[in-house]
Amino acid sequence: MIVWSGWGILTVAFGFIGLVAAVLGAEALADSLRLAQPIEPTITLAVGMLLAAGQNYLFTRWREKGEPRVLVDEATGQRIEVRPTAGSLFFIPMRYWTWIALALAGLLAATGIYDRLT
Repeated sequence: MIVWSGWGILTVAFGFIGLVAAVLGAEALADSLRLAQPIEPTITLAVGMLLAAGQNYLFTRWREKGEPRVLVDEATGQRIEVRPTAGSLFFIPMRYWTWIALALAGLLAATGIYDRLT
C-alpha cells in the first residue's frame, strides 16, 4: 500500500520517468557507439536515479517556494508561520526523497563499477 500526501505520489512517477529515460538512453548510446558489450545495468539504473533525484529536487523547490502564511491564535496571540509543502511519500517529505535517490544512485554506481573491475 502506497501512502502519500499532497504531490508525494509524483516521487514514484519521477523515479519511473528517470529509469525509463536512462534505459532508453543507454540502449541508444550502445547502438550509436556500436559497443561490444551492453552498458552495465547498475550504471544505467544509477543514471536513472540521478535523473529522478533531479526532477524531484526541481519540483519540490518550485512547490515549496513562496512566502509563509502567518496565522495568529486569538486566545494567546501566538503567531504561527505555515509554509507551503510539496507533500510526502511513506510519511517522508518529498525534499528528503531527493537525497534518498542520490544515495541509492551512488550505491548503484559503486556496485556497478566494482562489478566491472572484478
